Amino acid sequence: MKNRQRIDASIGDPAFPFMAAAQYAMEKSLSTLHQYDNYGSVAHNMAREIMDFFDRELDIKRPNWSGVGLDSYAYTNGITESYDGLLEIFKDETAKYNTLTKQNLKPAIIMPVPTYGIFFAQPEKMGIEVIKLQREADGSVDPQKLLELLRAEDQKGEHHLIAYYDSNPNNPTGHVRNAAETEALADIFIRYNNHMANKKERLCAKMKNPDYSKLRDLNSGMKVIDDMVYMGLEYGDHKASSFLSVKEMYDNTLLLAGGSKIGLTGLCAGVMIGAEPYIYKFKKNRALRQYFPSVVNMHALTPTFPTEPEHLKMRSEHLHKLNAAHLYSGNLLKALINGIDELELNKDTRAQMVEDVATTLKTSRKKALDALKGGIDGVKVITSPQAGFFHLLDYSALKGLHVKKDEHRDDWRYVGQLKDEWDLQEMNRDMGLAFCSGNGCGYELDDMVVRTTFAMPPTDIIHLAQRIRESINIFIKPLQHNCPPSPKT
Repeated sequence: MKNRQRIDASIGDPAFPFMAAAQYAMEKSLSTLHQYDNYGSVAHNMAREIMDFFDRELDIKRPNWSGVGLDSYAYTNGITESYDGLLEIFKDETAKYNTLTKQNLKPAIIMPVPTYGIFFAQPEKMGIEVIKLQREADGSVDPQKLLELLRAEDQKGEHHLIAYYDSNPNNPTGHVRNAAETEALADIFIRYNNHMANKKERLCAKMKNPDYSKLRDLNSGMKVIDDMVYMGLEYGDHKASSFLSVKEMYDNTLLLAGGSKIGLTGLCAGVMIGAEPYIYKFKKNRALRQYFPSVVNMHALTPTFPTEPEHLKMRSEHLHKLNAAHLYSGNLLKALINGIDELELNKDTRAQMVEDVATTLKTSRKKALDALKGGIDGVKVITSPQAGFFHLLDYSALKGLHVKKDEHRDDWRYVGQLKDEWDLQEMNRDMGLAFCSGNGCGYELDDMVVRTTFAMPPTDIIHLAQRIRESINIFIKPLQHNCPPSPKT
């Protein structure tokens, strides 16, 4: 086992680089290398094309205006830079609110879980508390549970709720928040922010200038960070919706998007669209740090978020190929782990899976089909993504069982109990497997749920499933009388 090549299933690869967009960006940038992001054709002509894309695709409702304006738009060096910059701005608003109202409220951000772990880490590093809201089994967010959470937080009076963060399509569940779900959640945010505005008015009534004017002009409502970096990776008829499509949400919404997940990760190219005061502050803060996006990055956004027929064709052809690969790969991994009969697949797809398993494992089609039908005891894929390239694996059926601490030792001193995700990681590490921590996505350590990518070639997916099966057979199964069934979906 020690000589095997390590399989890193923690992050993944979008499967195909967006070569046409990268080539266009490289060629185009040769004529604009002298420009900053706020200057010349890069800032104006190209921006209009990109903004037309978002206006058309998301039906953005900008109050009193038609379409998205240049002051509603900023280039970014990817989602993480945008996110960090907004957190700094929102945290500063809390400090001003506390000073004016003579309170000591702690800034806090609401996050539906599971979600991508890095977005937990940054608020906590900045002194912003993360308040988790559990998603439903299908990955959606229940508006009633959100309302109950907001009421409870308002009653406690300990936090200043600066933002609600959500990725749509979601990482890692693959859930796509559609227009109906977006509008239902937006209704809750609108009601909450109206409540906060009334509370602020009551405070203002007791104050004198200049504090009265400062508090009146300060936005004390909760903002929505609408992370749509996986936009375009939806399968079939699923279509992601933004809070910017709700007119009353525009002044409190910041949409983040980029090209990294569709094959431009190395360029770190992104955009931010939404409430003008925050776009202005973000641009100002970045300019003070003398930190500007590369013109190559910016040009790559044109075919990523296109309007011109030439660029629309580039995007359409790339995403058609990419999403077909992701859909097949996700179903293949689920078939290998849960059993192929659990999935609704057409005859051709089933036959392709059998062929891929037989070829990769150098076995007969009959044995390949038997492997696909059998699944893997003790572990189960618990996601049915509508977009993206991640699955969640549930190992909870194995919790509490005996586990070897080292595959080469038979001494009982090296046998322990499989009790949490750390034990699971140790077992998988000896098999040359790496998964993204479920704890980093919002699960508890003893939930024993991890995230795996399926953005890899079918051959690697088949070897990944084989390693999972072998890890259970070597470290767990021999020590039990019976291996438990897979957890229920």
